[in-house]
Amino acid sequence: MPAPTPALLSHLPKGHRFSDTSFQLTEEDVSRYLDATEDANTLYLERHLAPPLAVAARALGALLETVELSAGTLHTGQEVRVQRGVPIDAMLTLTGRIAQRSERAGLIISIIEFEVTEAGSDSPGLVGRTTVMGPAEASVAGGAA
Repeated sequence: MPAPTPALLSHLPKGHRFSDTSFQLTEEDVSRYLDATEDANTLYLERHLAPPLAVAARALGALLETVELSAGTLHTGQEVRVQRGVPIDAMLTLTGRIAQRSERAGLIISIIEFEVTEAGSDSPGLVGRTTVMGPAEASVAGGAA
């Protein structure tokens, strides 16, 4: 059976809850993140903790596996609050919802609130909000215009 077609983010209403998504942030992922950001601090790997923005980036990457973006969509803002360290290699769960959605001048602005929780924990290690803006009527990113 073919996989279901992901929903277009710009079509999802305020209050939409995304399905929980599980993922893992490996030591290799963290090393690649540190290389890409040119962060030479060895503290993360020494303490076996993932950098907070690496967790947020991987979580939002997992979310993007469940939705489609319109061509021309921009990531315009990011807020992250660390509740506690997230261990490297831990199984993590992303929960999220569209907290705000507005349409102005042919653009859809969506604010997604999300939490990343380690398996077996009652409370998230990281919470955040991400803002994306894209055309109200557009083709799917990577698709034909």
